[in-house]
Amino acid sequence: MNDEFRILKDVAKVPAGSNCALLIRHGDRNGGLAKVVTEQEGLNEIGTLRSKLLGKKLSGFSDLVAYSSPVGRCVDTCLNISHGFGKEVEVESTQFLGMSSPFMVDPPAAYVKMHELGLLGFVDAYVNDLLDRRIVLPCSEGTKMLFSYAIERIKKMNGGIGVFVTHDMILTPPLAYFFDYDYKTNGLLTLDGIVLFEDGAGFSASYGGRLVRVSEDGSILSK
Repeated sequence: MNDEFRILKDVAKVPAGSNCALLIRHGDRNGGLAKVVTEQEGLNEIGTLRSKLLGKKLSGFSDLVAYSSPVGRCVDTCLNISHGFGKEVEVESTQFLGMSSPFMVDPPAAYVKMHELGLLGFVDAYVNDLLDRRIVLPCSEGTKMLFSYAIERIKKMNGGIGVFVTHDMILTPPLAYFFDYDYKTNGLLTLDGIVLFEDGAGFSASYGGRLVRVSEDGSILSK
């Protein structure tokens, strides 16, 4: 099992004592990575072990809170991260991070399109603005909603970290749109995502060494 996490390079950019949010995909599961799977598909053994190990790597923060899609593999990822961190938490599950994600106007129609195109095909169509606006919002609006949700929940912490576990379909579009993530080459995420943090002058979001400035309402100020 590989115990290294790409996301920790972005976590290292967080100033000491600042609040931070990890917006991440759930841990490893069975089934094809680019396939739509059932809600019942859980974490596999590697997903369980790696999510616990990630929590252990976050122990430098003063406190941890956890928010999750209601889907079991996401809730379990939160619980395993908290176990590794060394704190039992009550995970707040919300459809905002799940099947009724920020950018979906018509979730049933969006899921029909996902099954038709596959996850990578759906992401490609979304990022390139090829999907019907009656189904999804523009990527910038969905990202703003997601960032605002996280900021509201970490800004009153004191050097703490919020873990927000969701799905690749929610995270890959903003990564491609704002951070030049090459999903065609790299595929979808596995226990990885965006680090959003206070930086003394507001908020920044980081992925792969690229930083974007973020306002308190979640708007992207620079790309």
